[in-house]
Amino acid sequence: MRNVLVVYRILYGTDYLERSIRSVLAGADRVFVGYSYEPWTRPKPFTDVREIEISPREVIDQHFDDKVTAAYYHYDSPRNQFKLLRMEAIKYLEEYYITVFMEPDMVWAPGYFEKFIDEFKHRRELYQSAPQIELWKTNEWRIPQRNRLGATAYKGMIPTLGFGQQPADGDVSVISKFGHYNYGFCLNEQTMRYKHEAALDFSAKIGDSVPAQRWYEDKWLNWTPDTMNLEPSANHSHNIPKAVAYEMPLEMREYMDENPIKN
Repeated sequence: MRNVLVVYRILYGTDYLERSIRSVLAGADRVFVGYSYEPWTRPKPFTDVREIEISPREVIDQHFDDKVTAAYYHYDSPRNQFKLLRMEAIKYLEEYYITVFMEPDMVWAPGYFEKFIDEFKHRRELYQSAPQIELWKTNEWRIPQRNRLGATAYKGMIPTLGFGQQPADGDVSVISKFGHYNYGFCLNEQTMRYKHEAALDFSAKIGDSVPAQRWYEDKWLNWTPDTMNLEPSANHSHNIPKAVAYEMPLEMREYMDENPIKN
């Protein structure tokens, strides 16, 4: 049995995928990327995401060896998505003791993923989640810390998961001392529009919070430092009061600048 498997679920947003995978490679034995080119509910007609950004397959073929495995899988709902992807991953790979679920916009500062894994190995808990710094549009702005965790690691087999990747049983979960950056609000303009329009279509269908119709134009595209209530959800916009200035550590800034892919 090997040790650490990292599993990605990708529907869109590959601007930071190379940096994200690179940031976990030293601490992972294998990386598995499950991707689709369509939103959950496959709305028709809808923009083909391959027309606006590089595909996950291209990123992997250009930058990585066979330590990183990719395959196309589409599910019509996020429910149980990570369990299903892990089942697909272990068809091709050996069984793994620790599985870490990632999104393509999550990037660890150099050395932090290894610290996250080492901390988890020495804990008795079955699940460990990472705190995250959510950047806003650039490295110079972030949204205030909120109760929204990032990558999650599991020991052994994973439970049935709902819409998020957090375990339902909180008494066997712990929040790590080591976190990562989230670039989900920093994608290129075309992908951010695609992401918003996809969410407008599928959110109600999958039981998720519905975005404000004009969030992309009013809150993101035409954002200024004075713009208030940035949360995309129409009913919870106050959850992100405003963006705040952020000074990214030099080591992380230099790491991101090594390969500034921007679709």
